[in-house]
Parts: sequence; structure tokens; C-alpha cells
Amino acid sequence: MLQEHLARGSLADTLIRDAVSHRLEVAVDAVGKVSPSLLEAEAPEDWPRIVGMRNMLAHQYADLDQEILQNTIDNRLPDLIRLVDRLHELAVSREQ
Repeated sequence: MLQEHLARGSLADTLIRDAVSHRLEVAVDAVGKVSPSLLEAEAPEDWPRIVGMRNMLAHQYADLDQEILQNTIDNRLPDLIRLVDRLHELAVSREQ
């Protein structure tokens, strides 16, 4: 969903920035709810920094720097997508 929002325009558009920020916050929050042992095994080393970004999105929304958000999208989004996909694969395999 994040990529669909990004395809509609840049973060200079407040509506796009709000949608992307919200989706990013929700995604990181959801990943953070998996079991700690699974998260430790699968999450990247810089997971605490990713959680820190989520906290900034959630609690300092009005002060969010567009450059920081763009940097996160450019440099962290692919890793987050891979992590979510991997956790989803693991969850599906456990159900079978």
C-alpha cells in the first residue's frame, strides 16, 4: 500500500506524506507485535532505529521532517518490505 501511495506523487504533497507516514507507522507497529524471539531472529540489526522512526511518526507527527521521511523511504523501505514478507511466509508455514 505504501508503494501505491508513493506512485501517486511525492512527499511534497501533504496528502501523500500523511498517507505514507501513516502506513509506515502501521507496518512497523504490526511487525513489532510478533514474538520477540522471531523478531530477534528475523529483524535487521537496526530494528531499534526503525522502531524509533515509528515512534517519531506516532508521537511527533507535526514535527516530522520531510527529508527524514524521504530518507527512510529511500533507504529502509525495501528492508522493511522484505521483513514483512518473511514474517508473513513464516506465519503461513506455521499454519500449515
